[in-house]
Amino acid sequence: MSRFSRRDLLRAAGAVGAGASAALIAGPAHAGTGDRRDRAEDQKSFFVAMDGKDSNRGTQAAPFATPEKARDAIRAWRQGAPGRATAPVTVFLRGGTYRRTRSFTLEAQDSGAPGRPVTYAAYNGEQVRLVGGVDLPATGFEAVSDEAIRNRLPAGSRDIVREFDLKALGITDYGQIVQTGYGLPRTVTPPELFFNSEAMTLARYPSTGFLAVGQVIDPGGNPRSVLGDPDKMAAEFAKGATFKYTDPRPSTWTDTSDVWMQGYWFYEWADGNLQIKAIDPAAQTVSTKTASMYSVKAGQRYYYYNVLEELDSPGEWYLDRATGKLYLYPPSDLTGASVQLSLLADPMAVLNGCSNVTFSNLTFEGSRGDGIVITDGTSNTVADCTLRLLGGRAVTIGDTSVSAGPHGGSGNEVRGCHIQATGQGGIALAGGDRATLTPARNRAVGNEIHDYSRLQLTYSPAVELAGVGNHVANNHIYDAPHVAILFRGNDHVIEYNEINDVVKETNDAGAIYAGREWTGRGTVIRYNFLHDIVGSGGSHFASGVYLDDCFCGTTAFGNIFYKVDTAFQVGGGRDNVIRNNIMLSSGRSVTLDERGLNWAAANVAPGGAWGMYDMLAAVPYQEEPWRSRYPNLVNIADDQPAYPKYDVVEYNALYTVAALSIAPSARTYGTVDHNLTLTADPGVVTVVDGKPALGNDDLIAAQLPGYQRIPMKRIGLS
Repeated sequence: MSRFSRRDLLRAAGAVGAGASAALIAGPAHAGTGDRRDRAEDQKSFFVAMDGKDSNRGTQAAPFATPEKARDAIRAWRQGAPGRATAPVTVFLRGGTYRRTRSFTLEAQDSGAPGRPVTYAAYNGEQVRLVGGVDLPATGFEAVSDEAIRNRLPAGSRDIVREFDLKALGITDYGQIVQTGYGLPRTVTPPELFFNSEAMTLARYPSTGFLAVGQVIDPGGNPRSVLGDPDKMAAEFAKGATFKYTDPRPSTWTDTSDVWMQGYWFYEWADGNLQIKAIDPAAQTVSTKTASMYSVKAGQRYYYYNVLEELDSPGEWYLDRATGKLYLYPPSDLTGASVQLSLLADPMAVLNGCSNVTFSNLTFEGSRGDGIVITDGTSNTVADCTLRLLGGRAVTIGDTSVSAGPHGGSGNEVRGCHIQATGQGGIALAGGDRATLTPARNRAVGNEIHDYSRLQLTYSPAVELAGVGNHVANNHIYDAPHVAILFRGNDHVIEYNEINDVVKETNDAGAIYAGREWTGRGTVIRYNFLHDIVGSGGSHFASGVYLDDCFCGTTAFGNIFYKVDTAFQVGGGRDNVIRNNIMLSSGRSVTLDERGLNWAAANVAPGGAWGMYDMLAAVPYQEEPWRSRYPNLVNIADDQPAYPKYDVVEYNALYTVAALSIAPSARTYGTVDHNLTLTADPGVVTVVDGKPALGNDDLIAAQLPGYQRIPMKRIGLS
């Protein structure tokens, strides 16, 4: 994982301009008395520095020590004179590493005004790091001397592994590993170790790859089968599983009291972890304390982790919570290395009911939870920040767990940020009013997001959308085991993004994904470049755009697919439009099935497991503005809702990709026409230095009347 990204290089190119902007915000260094009086009424600057004191005045010469003091100083300053309540204010943080032991919290009183924000920014291009953990000095790592521990370590590791006494630093809260995964609520992760800004791996077996579940003696509970009933689900989770292990290694471990397993226990798109209850070496079985969401199935992939006896590879580590000793197999020389342990469990910054607040050019890192959480906020901006090495998400705006997307506010933006190595996703954008279809217009624009689901492997997207009318544009998203963009709700726009090398560890999944809702209509997916998306193999495949399980009303226009397993997978939905797309050098082009008429018929029916009628009843789909906006939804219940009606597949160009696969009922009730299969490479994608780059669509436009040119130069990071 490179420490310098494409986004970093673009930012460096503009560093001179950024410094000039900072100087303009700060105002002139020397001004007359009249100028100072005007500035006191119109704007104010405060400074925070590593060598500052909160008893200082907060000037550049006498800075504060904490952003909390600057926040409180703004509150006091505003009360000093009329007009200050809406004056723009800037808090400049001087370069350095600021250890955070609590959330930096802003409330409604800390808001700015439209066009006159309260800004927290790095001063003049200096590097400002807000760190939710503690540095472990290299001198504190010592050889392992305890013979009992040495005997548990692999023979080849005993003289390499180093131990660190956390209690000697006063660290006594080590958190706990808890059950997480598909279908479970997001939780705070246990502490993690970072070495030179790289996440280390809890000692695991095997060190890479997976094992296969052997014969299943007891599959355990199936919580998913009683979804929606908390008491029954809890009862199912309490039923642990038992299965045979095919590799005898667990029989050699001394202590399995805190050993866990990570796996895809039933489906290749649903990950989760399970704590071991017992290992029976004689029977070669392992039993778990709780159930997986779908129970356990033979042949599925998993590995063991948090095993001291498997500390055998560079970059692996183990934390003994009973003794407070941390053990590390150093990935390189410890001398001069930066070693951090994440400790902060709360979000690093919380904006609660704030408006017009900006974070600019700051780094948030090394924390167990989210980077920034914005609730019920308006016109807040996170710009040109780095958010990395976090256990949760980078930025959470509102609640994306339900289609309504509550508490997202409006007009918030995450722009030009570098988001890297987060545990549970990148950016969450909620907001808008589904009853009135009022858009929130929250945006994620021009961000570089990668390696963003290290801990929660599935359904932890780079960008997640809910509510109404949010916008995702010009981001570069890459390197992840599962989905890139997940959306629910209505009328979102997903455009000009480059997405590659996602869905790397899973299948039956999509880079851009939505599923199981008739009412989630109006989203437009246009002018995106998706490439090198091939999945992990198996009977299912990775898709570029996946409208799963009867999802409806999405328009995909002008997207480019190159080396993608399946460009479009449409799972029996209605009113979807696939128009003017280019599919190149891929496996499948468009697959549009009629699952609602066969294997999924019971799920779609009234009272079915997917709850389609319940979700329909939850929105005013027969009233305005729904009635005018989505006319085919008004009478859906009386219009053979299980049929894939009114889908449109037209004006698409295909080259070295399988032909369209459209179910008979979709052809009968929809439009499939004016699609072009090319016999020669149209020159849309060329490979430069091993990387695909966009060319032009002149040859397609010449051969396909009605086709509209794609603005390729606008695609990607901006």
